[in-house]
Amino acid sequence: MVSNSIQISMRGLAEVSATDPKRKVTVLKKFKFNKSDESVGRSNYYVKALSAIKRHHKGDHAYVTKLLGDLVSEALVETDSRKRAKLLNNHRAISDYLKNFGSRNLTVCHGKRLYFTAQNVVVSAQPDLVAEENGQLKLFKLNLGKDDYAGGVNSILLHTLHEAANIAGLAIMPKDVECLEVASGSRIVGPKTGFPPKKFLEGACAELAAIWAAA
Repeated sequence: MVSNSIQISMRGLAEVSATDPKRKVTVLKKFKFNKSDESVGRSNYYVKALSAIKRHHKGDHAYVTKLLGDLVSEALVETDSRKRAKLLNNHRAISDYLKNFGSRNLTVCHGKRLYFTAQNVVVSAQPDLVAEENGQLKLFKLNLGKDDYAGGVNSILLHTLHEAANIAGLAIMPKDVECLEVASGSRIVGPKTGFPPKKFLEGACAELAAIWAAA
């Protein structure tokens, strides 16, 4: 990591870059001070859902079925409203994924720690799911929330993920990075014609760095 670097998730970079200029600082604060469950820590908030999705593709359907039942049982007796919501949101995310994407024949692979760096900005670009489909390695970003990402966010997410994969030496084509909108069932795939030049992401990082102190 670069000394005194600005560190942010690729979702944080994407949301700041895609939002209206007047709201960029406000949006950045959510990711700079990532204390809330529903901010940058979605992978932690939905850890049970992510585990279930991977176990599903490994063929451990009994585990998934039991977990779905356990989440409901725990939610029924949970008195803390935030903890209860977390349990039910994980149940919803698993159910939605199985309904919309569960039939895909994916072979789960080991996770990848990927980064995109521009000047002093270090963007973590960890895929939520790494898998082979028809012999081709693919990287997936899973939106497990109730709402689809706002316009423009997906394209920046996938661009960042693809650039980070190239930096790490992975044989990934643009069409092999995907964002799965679990609630709606939308599948966003990288463009067959390729992403814009890397300087587009470098500009997004420079813009973020310029407003970092104000957030």
